Amino acid sequence: MPVIALGTGGYDDATVEEAVDKAFKSGLYHVHTAYDYYNLHGVARGLRHAKNRSDVFVSAMTSPCKHTAGRPVRNVTDLTQCQELTKTEAEDVIKELSLSYIDLLMLHGPSEPFGYQGGCDETVCELNQAQWRAYQELLDEGKVRAIGVSNFCQSCLRCLMEHNTTTELPAVNQIQLHVGMGPDPEGLPSFCQKHGIVVQAYSPLASGGVVDNLACKAIGNALNRTAAQVGLRWVLQQRQRPALVVKTDSEVYLAQDLEVLSWELSDEDMEKLDREISPKGQQDGRPSWGCAM
Repeated sequence: MPVIALGTGGYDDATVEEAVDKAFKSGLYHVHTAYDYYNLHGVARGLRHAKNRSDVFVSAMTSPCKHTAGRPVRNVTDLTQCQELTKTEAEDVIKELSLSYIDLLMLHGPSEPFGYQGGCDETVCELNQAQWRAYQELLDEGKVRAIGVSNFCQSCLRCLMEHNTTTELPAVNQIQLHVGMGPDPEGLPSFCQKHGIVVQAYSPLASGGVVDNLACKAIGNALNRTAAQVGLRWVLQQRQRPALVVKTDSEVYLAQDLEVLSWELSDEDMEKLDREISPKGQQDGRPSWGCAM
């Protein structure tokens, strides 16, 4: 999986097509999208700007079976229906993207209310397992090449890892991670590393908050880098060596984002940024919007 992905959430079809095209022209070939971004047709048009499908890495997400925070609003608690819904939704994503397969498919989160701060209970665990069975079927059928999760805390990950129907462990866990959260928020990144799960950071700039962080600014000035570049580099240099998702439709920012792969922060700078306690970003600085523990 390429280290840096282009995020596409919040864009309309026209904007996202342009953003994907600019990413390709900048040399960024990992595109990340989701069923509930509602712009898959625009992403599909953007993907056509690539010369070869094999040049592009596409990651996508499907929604939980219990989803009350926004579209698609639903409360599917029957395990068979949950599994069938998940598989249908994934196949719809592949179809809408005009692809024959997706490189990485991820569950967008556990079936918990947005902002929930407890662990996965038995009911939610069973729903997660039903969705994972659908993912394993898609993997076996060659419709996806790898499967993972997003916003899963330790208890939700154990729910999948320890179940007798699980034949494939999550390859990736996409969580919030940025300067201000510390290097190992809630012990989740280190848990993932222990179990061979790649951490992928969403909102690595805390929706722009990192750009205003004084420590990032000072280090950036000393290195002739932007505060945003310093923030992204901090994520990449964590012990788990996370991947990350950036979101921009600016060719200038795309070039700056890709530049972070070519230099490093000193140990002293890393330690200084490890101690930062702001910005908080989403979920008051928690790595998952769907669970904790």
